[in-house]
Amino acid sequence: MINLSNEKTTKMELLKRKSRRKNLLQELSYITFTEEPFLDVEHNDRFCKKVFSLLNIKKNKIKLQGNDYKENIQKSIDLLNETIHTIRVIPKRGRLLFFREDEIEAVLISMNEVFSNLHMILESTKFSTGYGDFILLAEDFSFGLCIERTEYFYEFSTWGLS
Repeated sequence: MINLSNEKTTKMELLKRKSRRKNLLQELSYITFTEEPFLDVEHNDRFCKKVFSLLNIKKNKIKLQGNDYKENIQKSIDLLNETIHTIRVIPKRGRLLFFREDEIEAVLISMNEVFSNLHMILESTKFSTGYGDFILLAEDFSFGLCIERTEYFYEFSTWGLS
């Protein structure tokens, strides 16, 4: 009987996540998705763990610190905009991380869509309100634009931009 209960709970959690993913896509209605934007749940979780492992070993992060979190956000957005305009070779698509209460989703998205809708993307990722990090990277990890929040400042890291 316990096994059946666990199975129902697991199925219920998957259905809830599917619903949250559907809601996320509705929130991103200004983006055109040409293929399935989500990884299966287990692959998504492994991908996100690999992202954070990679970010932990990255060196040469730029420390952005203002008088408060709002200034940290603005400095980060300014540097992100400057950096985007200097990128020579942009991968066609990548994974953008969306932080939600229950999970992190690594959504497959066109890089050009991200850059041309950056203001709305920053709202959707909740970065502009200080809730989520901004993490955009190629699926093979050869390219990355990341802004991570820490307690007192933000860290900006990039790779593979030339």
